[in-house]
Amino acid sequence: MPHDPKWRTIARHSGQPISLVQAVYLHLLVDASRNVTRGHASVTNEDLASALDCDESQIDAVLGAMQGRVLEGMAISGWEKRQPKREDAGNSETRAKTASQRKREQRERDRESRNVTQCHDESRNVTTDKDKDKDTERAEEANASLSAASQRDDDSAPDDDNSEQPGRVACPHQQIVSLYHEVLPELRQVRDWNETRRRLLGRRWSEQPARQDLEWWRGFFGYVRESDFLMGKTIGRDGRPFDCDLEWLVRPTNFAKVIEGKYENDRA
Repeated sequence: MPHDPKWRTIARHSGQPISLVQAVYLHLLVDASRNVTRGHASVTNEDLASALDCDESQIDAVLGAMQGRVLEGMAISGWEKRQPKREDAGNSETRAKTASQRKREQRERDRESRNVTQCHDESRNVTTDKDKDKDTERAEEANASLSAASQRDDDSAPDDDNSEQPGRVACPHQQIVSLYHEVLPELRQVRDWNETRRRLLGRRWSEQPARQDLEWWRGFFGYVRESDFLMGKTIGRDGRPFDCDLEWLVRPTNFAKVIEGKYENDRA
């Protein structure tokens, strides 16, 4: 519509700007679309002039120039040809279906879908029983594997400082804890020496004969004291100093890193 040359023709014949011509036609279309007799505008010249903020004489000139071009009286020319074919009414040319036809076909599709779903459910029930048996077997195998792994894990394995085992020296837990407090009083103090901590320290004690000596542990704690990082004197990546304690020190991975020199001042 914006580029149709007839609007310039109407503007020239009416002596009005093309913007007013197109605005008048849009008002006519809107009025005609909601009129009882569709395609016929009933809006008055006065209403058009008020809506478009112009004189009635301008509206008269525009409507006069539209006659025989886009208007026949107050009927929009070619109105019926511009209307889309209503799908709900059915159409043999476009094969459009009526609303009742579409609804009937939808009910048939729904019925077929329910039948297929029911068959799938019956088949799935048979398969599900078999899958449940397999899942139970897998769960039992997984639990057995986890149980075996937990026996091998440093954090949950039984104490190796059992004094009843031949050739083993019992781990003096309380004495080592006291050494920790003596050499490293700035670090977090031990308040509860629970079973988990006993196992961790017992494993570290029994792993090598050299460690089965209180002087070795005094030296170990002294070595920790020389590390600014372990003593909380440096700021970590999270913006806070590291908070070390005895349990952290005797966990297997941490213990190995400490004695390997990972936290020495020139490397930390």
